[in-house]
Amino acid sequence: MASDGAKRKVPTRGAQLRYLEAGLDVLGRQGHAGLKLATVCEAVGATTGSFYHAFPNWPEYTSALIRYWREAKSDRLISSAREVADPVERLEFLIDIALNLPHDSEAAIRVWAAHDPAVRAIQVEADEERRQFIADAYFDATGNRELSERHATVAMYMLVGYESGTQRSRDDLAWAFRTFVEHGLSPAREE
Repeated sequence: MASDGAKRKVPTRGAQLRYLEAGLDVLGRQGHAGLKLATVCEAVGATTGSFYHAFPNWPEYTSALIRYWREAKSDRLISSAREVADPVERLEFLIDIALNLPHDSEAAIRVWAAHDPAVRAIQVEADEERRQFIADAYFDATGNRELSERHATVAMYMLVGYESGTQRSRDDLAWAFRTFVEHGLSPAREE
């Protein structure tokens, strides 16, 4: 006779992705406090039974959700930026990535991270990976490691501040990033 674990069908990745994308959407629209099973199921247009076919329980889902965010909204984007050979073009590509991040979802994840050490660990890793990638791009463009590290840290301050702020202007963020990159590259251009 098969055990309960053997009877459970393996969920499709497509079904899981629908719930993961819905979770990021819920985070973006309703914040961390709105991330509830019923809200996610409503966003997917499915029942809780369907949810439990895709994920064994809520903690497994939330763990998968934060890992999915890290993979799809950070790691994958950095991987695509690695393909840009010219460091100045890579910095410009990073600006486009930063402008198109799911800022509301990321702001909610930052709130969530303040209450959940496992989420915080992933958030810290993602922020550091982003910061280091920016620093490396600046270094490739300028040859100055110390200034590259500082510019990368300040770029992350701008991103996190934007995501946490109450007065957001995507145009102003774009201007800030572009001005900051131009300023960071000006010593390299003068040499």
